[in-house]
Amino acid sequence: LRLMSVICIFGKITCSRNPIPSCCRCHGGRRLFAGHVNSHSQENFNVYDGNMLVLLVATALGPMASVGASKMDGKPTDDEAQVIAYGGILNSFVPGVLPNDTDIQQVAQFALQFATEHAPDLVPRAGHDADGGDFLKPEILQPKKLKLHFTQNGHNPAMYELVYEQNGDRLTETHIIILGITYFITLSWPSSTNSLVHRFVVTLFSGHLYVFEHTWFQIASQKDIDRTMLPGTSKYTEDIQKGAMSSVKTQDIESLTIGANKHTVHYSPGQFCQRTSQGMKECSSQETIGSVTSKRSSVQTDSQASVGLRVASYNVWNFNGGPDGNVKAYVERAQHLGQVLADCAADVIALQEVRFAYNRGGPLGPNQIQHFTNYLPGYQYVFQPAMSYPESILGRVEEGVAIISKFPIVSHDYILLYRNATDSEDFHQRICLHAAIETPYLGLVHVFVTHLSLSEPSRDRSVLQIWEFMQRFSGPAVLVGDMNAEPDSMAIRFLQGVEEIDRVKTDGLQDAWLIKHPEPRADRDSTYWESETQDSGLTFNTLNSHLEKRIDYMFVRLPSDVHLHNISVLDDGKRGYAAASDHVGLMGTFNFSQEKDKDSE
Repeated sequence: LRLMSVICIFGKITCSRNPIPSCCRCHGGRRLFAGHVNSHSQENFNVYDGNMLVLLVATALGPMASVGASKMDGKPTDDEAQVIAYGGILNSFVPGVLPNDTDIQQVAQFALQFATEHAPDLVPRAGHDADGGDFLKPEILQPKKLKLHFTQNGHNPAMYELVYEQNGDRLTETHIIILGITYFITLSWPSSTNSLVHRFVVTLFSGHLYVFEHTWFQIASQKDIDRTMLPGTSKYTEDIQKGAMSSVKTQDIESLTIGANKHTVHYSPGQFCQRTSQGMKECSSQETIGSVTSKRSSVQTDSQASVGLRVASYNVWNFNGGPDGNVKAYVERAQHLGQVLADCAADVIALQEVRFAYNRGGPLGPNQIQHFTNYLPGYQYVFQPAMSYPESILGRVEEGVAIISKFPIVSHDYILLYRNATDSEDFHQRICLHAAIETPYLGLVHVFVTHLSLSEPSRDRSVLQIWEFMQRFSGPAVLVGDMNAEPDSMAIRFLQGVEEIDRVKTDGLQDAWLIKHPEPRADRDSTYWESETQDSGLTFNTLNSHLEKRIDYMFVRLPSDVHLHNISVLDDGKRGYAAASDHVGLMGTFNFSQEKDKDSE
């Protein structure tokens, strides 16, 4: 049986049963999709088997509500209960998830295989034979599961109706729109010497798994694991209404069907080895776990101590490419940008406008963060969506920010920034992502990344939230991102410590560019003579022949023995659609020497 399925947003559907495929019409709403769909397909939505006419109708629940709640240490603020995980997605963690659950076991196996491919030296092995020994079976700690319940108003799940005929009766069922499932798991080998833990965030969409986070670090005790729990995966779930969605009937979206071309990792008694889809056993000869400590400590040599730490920031312009946005142009641009990121040799890279898009990426796939981490072997990363777009009712499109690090990301969290959905320039939910990174010379460095709203009032409220968020963490801190604001704006002057917002003024936070360079003149109103060279420091827009303004920033809070050695733009020199992105990036280098950096005197 092949069915004609029509999805109506904010409307109702009527259909005739005969002939098949039936004729469906959308009344009072917007027709988003029409096409023949195999009755056994689950590519974009769930379809029942059997002689049933299946229709999907999204229910209107009103516009998205304004968001002002912040997620700090996974706890809601006092003024508003935290009901969304991020824009468009309710905070619907599933209660009672156990390590032995079938889907958790499958996700853990997938995560282990990912770790053995991307960080084989950091996965414990058994024995010290010529092949290095089989990978040991890990324990699964702290498994959590977030069902991605789509919401239009920020409070209630969006619904769809299933209308079908069975045995001559016309039946209707109402279901919650679920865009996928995101899993949070920790893999641990407590019996191994120099034990490491690997943390993963793995998301399920359309039968495939994708990695949003892979971080690892060495532990001394269980307290170390507890200290670095992901907010929203343990402490936060204590505050949500457990079981609130347990009575909702959903389809078998949780069953994991991983493509046949995927590798798998099979258990041997107490051991692990990889086995490819062709059935060949692969136990590559790599260093054993005993060499983990030396490998981690040798990431940066003593000769590099004068530089200390290199932090980069880049807006990656999501999946755009070429004047028509075609896939081939994006793939070429992503490969170019990936090489730019690799060549800059930064220790920490913060990215903005990173997407997961089910219908983009072509051969690179929908998970954009991996398009770039593939150029950075050995780096850890965290991608945190900020917004799920309305178009994802038919699929899944999410945008957010990411932090990639050569050094261990020992903890991370984020806050939801203020949003006024009645403001046409504030359509997207924004966040500030924070990562505590253990560096070899300074210890913990706090890195914050954000991508601020196009709305000036929302930016002004957001930077106040970010400043309050940063004050929760002592020690060196770097805030980077696309602020969508020029230097004379209230938001930037607040971060520079020049202006107050709500009687609050920043203290000790510096605009890194202004430490080393003068403020560049924006390219407008004939600022420059025709042949005059532009001031260095402008970051946008590479699609034009000349950069126009500075809207990308790096702010630093540094102790007395840490100094900004230099800051520069990351510019590939290309303009138009040949450029790596529509923004240029920033790179700051920091000196950890006890002696004063001569350049800063």
